[in-house]
Amino acid sequence: MRRGFYIIAGLGLLVYINTFFCSFQFDDTPSIIDNHFIKNISDLQNIWNFWPCRFITYLSFALNYHLHGLNVFGYHLFNLSVHLASGFFVWWLVLLTFSSPFMKEDKIAKHAGPIALFAGLVFVAHPMQTEAVTYIVQRAASMAALFYLASLSLYVKSRLLRDEKSSSIQWKFYYIAAALTAIAAMFTKEIAITLPLMILLYEFSFLNPRKNSNWKYMIPFLFAVFIIPATMLMTKSVNFQEMHRTAEGPASISPIHYLFTQFRVMVTYVRFVFLPINQNIDYDYPVSKSFFEFSVLSCFFLLIIILFTAKRLFLKYRLVSFSIFWFFLTLLPESSIFPIQDVIFEHRLYLPLAGYSIFLVSGVYYFWGRNNMRGAAVLLTIVTVCYSVLTCQRNKVWKDEIVLWDDAVRKSPHKARAYNNRGNAYGKADNLALAMSDFKKAVELDPDYADAYYNRGVSYGQNGNFIQAMSDYSKAIEKKPNHAQAYYSRGVIYDKHGDFLQAISDYNKAVGIKPDYADAFINLGAIYAKKGNFDKAILEFTKAIEAGSKDVEVYEDRGSVYAQKGNFYAAMSDFTKAIEIKPSYAETYYDRGVFYYHLEEYDKAWVDVHKAQDLGGVINPQFIKALKQASGREE
Repeated sequence: MRRGFYIIAGLGLLVYINTFFCSFQFDDTPSIIDNHFIKNISDLQNIWNFWPCRFITYLSFALNYHLHGLNVFGYHLFNLSVHLASGFFVWWLVLLTFSSPFMKEDKIAKHAGPIALFAGLVFVAHPMQTEAVTYIVQRAASMAALFYLASLSLYVKSRLLRDEKSSSIQWKFYYIAAALTAIAAMFTKEIAITLPLMILLYEFSFLNPRKNSNWKYMIPFLFAVFIIPATMLMTKSVNFQEMHRTAEGPASISPIHYLFTQFRVMVTYVRFVFLPINQNIDYDYPVSKSFFEFSVLSCFFLLIIILFTAKRLFLKYRLVSFSIFWFFLTLLPESSIFPIQDVIFEHRLYLPLAGYSIFLVSGVYYFWGRNNMRGAAVLLTIVTVCYSVLTCQRNKVWKDEIVLWDDAVRKSPHKARAYNNRGNAYGKADNLALAMSDFKKAVELDPDYADAYYNRGVSYGQNGNFIQAMSDYSKAIEKKPNHAQAYYSRGVIYDKHGDFLQAISDYNKAVGIKPDYADAFINLGAIYAKKGNFDKAILEFTKAIEAGSKDVEVYEDRGSVYAQKGNFYAAMSDFTKAIEIKPSYAETYYDRGVFYYHLEEYDKAWVDVHKAQDLGGVINPQFIKALKQASGREE
């Protein structure tokens, strides 16, 4: 058993070794880099509040951040470990299946070992898995699949042991472990909702569910289907009327149009698993608005034919039939009537590919391997090698944002978001000319694209063209009235030009849309401090800290305001906190030294002032003279 795992792990490491230093991409920024909810691993309530149905996923990000901040290596190592573990469970599940009542006498059962191994290898090596493995934030898909596969495998193991009348403790151990991993899956990603149905499908396919005792043990898993909707309902994290997360806006596509489009998407997914070429982070996939479009009708009937064929194959080629049903059942949460903003994404194939891997390998052995085992092994080896090469090549595209989005622009030349995101990548690389060109192209392709106007405004601002920046921020707000960043950035320009009333208005609108917008609170506090309204300034700085800000300047600024109010002890506390966050911040040492002086703690003041000098801070010589006199250090 160890040998099989080592082979699977070795192949996985080989094809993903070039990903360990790939940069954060796309949704990694809001989900990890800018996500203050994951910055404190001990604050479990905060992590839960961010996305209850993905608590375990974001807990894993919090763990990564706690261990190594924003060093991508640790995140990629975690993702690859999850992927290899998932490959192990695909392999183990196939082995267990060949021990089941309906499969142990099957004509290909004698090849159980090679079939299980190749299924694990195909799953690990398939290039369509790269998005769920190399794209850090999509570990939600791979982790959910890991728990899903683990739960089903453990459940099957418990059933086989119980049917063998093995030790009651032994089968119960596997049964409890299956239940716990099922619960974990439900709080990793919503795709796990099909797990109870998969257990039911497995029971009918390979076990014997007719006994009343068997139904009794299935019931807890069947009830698990309610965990996800119940969590959404109790936490009010989903708007069920409009079918979207309350933290996000509704999808721009209606449920019925989404369904029509998914008939085509599912056929596209079938093509991808057999012929994984021309992969793309951002497909330009048209929405279908009528069931009677030729492409929709033809795909719908093709899906019916595939499912009908799977049913006809059931008695004679049970494993092939089961794997086809697996593929489509696991696609349902994201390819049904519940609209998602993007109609197609490669990472949605991660769990369905377990079914494809079993289908491909078992199909080869059913229709060829029973008479030519060596030929089947050679064919599957060639397929695995081809998939591995494609995976290595695809992973190179994930190297950095410019490479990734340049690839997307070439493959989706009429997709505004591809240009917008490449423009962002150019902007981060300080190539403002190319960034501006891409933002202009994005606006040209989609005149209603608020983010493109906003990003172009940022570029204008970096070039010092504040009039054009202001115009683009206003345009972004016009197109998307809840664009918090546009309000904030427009407020910054008003602020810089001394129009504090307009700045305050825009900052307040930003925090009204995004209540945890720490930077807006900080700027509000700074304005109120300038205006001499110290109580309001302290309130705003405090809100920034409560929103998760770790900016050293918020403590420095609040401390200065406390000092101006004469509250030296509160000021000292904030200066000390600022020093804890950034021990190299000379200005804070100097400020704290000044207030130690006012509190007549001259020795502490002397230490802080000298520390500020050592760090290269600007020191007032008159203050040094006064401190020497007060502390008796005059020469």
